[in-house]
Amino acid sequence: MPRIHFPKDEGVHPDYMIEWWYVHFNLTDSGGREYGAMAAYFNLGLKILAVSDLEGEKYHHVVSGSPLHSTEGSFELRWGVRDQWYRTDRDSYSYNVESYGTDIGLNLDLHSRKPPLLGCGNGLVKWTGGTSYYYQLTRLQVKGTLELPGRTLDVTGLGVMDHQWMNYLGRGGWNWFCVQLDNDIEIVFWQIVNPDESVKHRNLTIMFPDSSVYNSGRFKLERRDTWVSPESGREYGIVWRVREKTRGLDLELRARYPQQEVRMFQDLHVYTFPFWEGSMVASGHLDGEAVSGTGFAEFVRTPDEMK
Repeated sequence: MPRIHFPKDEGVHPDYMIEWWYVHFNLTDSGGREYGAMAAYFNLGLKILAVSDLEGEKYHHVVSGSPLHSTEGSFELRWGVRDQWYRTDRDSYSYNVESYGTDIGLNLDLHSRKPPLLGCGNGLVKWTGGTSYYYQLTRLQVKGTLELPGRTLDVTGLGVMDHQWMNYLGRGGWNWFCVQLDNDIEIVFWQIVNPDESVKHRNLTIMFPDSSVYNSGRFKLERRDTWVSPESGREYGIVWRVREKTRGLDLELRARYPQQEVRMFQDLHVYTFPFWEGSMVASGHLDGEAVSGTGFAEFVRTPDEMK
């Protein structure tokens, strides 16, 4: 039985302590140069915007605080003077997102080619502090403009959106991945980890071209290479292998480049909360066929565990 309903649950849930809306992109300009981007808005009054020149291996990000203005029961987010993210069509999952920071920004039209993917099948998942409501739009067709220092680019590409809300974050953290294969299949999987890095929960969902899904909690995720941030000293996995026996899944995921770390609160000179959020490439096998594609990953440890 679905625990999430549309369009009502696209909007803010004021009775919940923590809520966020994320969107990630792999984009290409008219000359074929590739970029990554992400924007995230939190009900706690926090925004993250990041833009990557993937070929030049340059990562720009801003973290800022300001009240988030949102509408209960419908999708409409507004932040400051220029930022907005809203649904543009009542009959389809289509949106516009504008997000800006110093020297970077994006203005993108998004159209989902598939219906929402509900976490764990019904939208209720196990997270660090208990249960959480969670859904994604796994294959967004994207078109618009991307701003980097000194230039504005026309871009197209693919994106993924996720929306999550809960009453308690809890201790520990997570390793989260979304892979968009070239054959119109998406794979979303994560591990929730305890403070000692033991696995607390795990889940994997495959969404096929016809929007049917396969869900499993039985898979193996192996970190095969790491990178240590010179800024924070944190160690992150930059090459991973995921395997699931029933569907013959065996994928290697590799960061497009290592330096895709977000450092929140670094200007406070008291406490910094770093995590890794960036673009990856994937290759391997699924259901006996060779597959490849692009994706995104997020590696977070909650603040109590930061050193």
